[in-house]
Amino acid sequence: MDSEGKDSYRLKQSGSIVGGVFTDDGIGIVRDLDDSQDLDRIIADVYGDMDIVIIEGYKLGKYPKIIILKENDPKRETGPYREDEIIAVVGEGEADKSLNFYGKYEVKKIADLLELEFIKPYSIQEIDLYINNKPVVLNEFVQKIVKSIINAIIDSLKGIDKKIEEIDLRYRAGK
Repeated sequence: MDSEGKDSYRLKQSGSIVGGVFTDDGIGIVRDLDDSQDLDRIIADVYGDMDIVIIEGYKLGKYPKIIILKENDPKRETGPYREDEIIAVVGEGEADKSLNFYGKYEVKKIADLLELEFIKPYSIQEIDLYINNKPVVLNEFVQKIVKSIINAIIDSLKGIDKKIEEIDLRYRAGK
């Protein structure tokens, strides 16, 4: 994104923790990260208003994965991942019937899968719940209960602005 010799590159090299690259049709921001920042927090901070975030190359974590076959060896190339993490496999030839397999030119079908499985179920939710990094769909009744509980807690707090637009709450069991 940033080229050696450019002013933005030199500023970053000289110690700036944030650098920006601006063009006629876009913005790129380069920022140092603290080692303690987790990917969930980065996604929430940077892409919080997006319906879906697709991360290329990040193999860690229990995030849903689309495996792009490089050598058309589905067993070997999907082997490092748990089967419940893999939402699709893309490649040529035939794959194990247990895998959600797409040909490499079936882009529309893959987009449809993402929309149906990862965007539409959550687009009507006012409350997003993730348990162990997996999204959980809450029906309308459960959303009303959770909202009522959260609103009651907020109403009891002193010294905060009661006009709330969004709340982020993290619960870590056993800590």
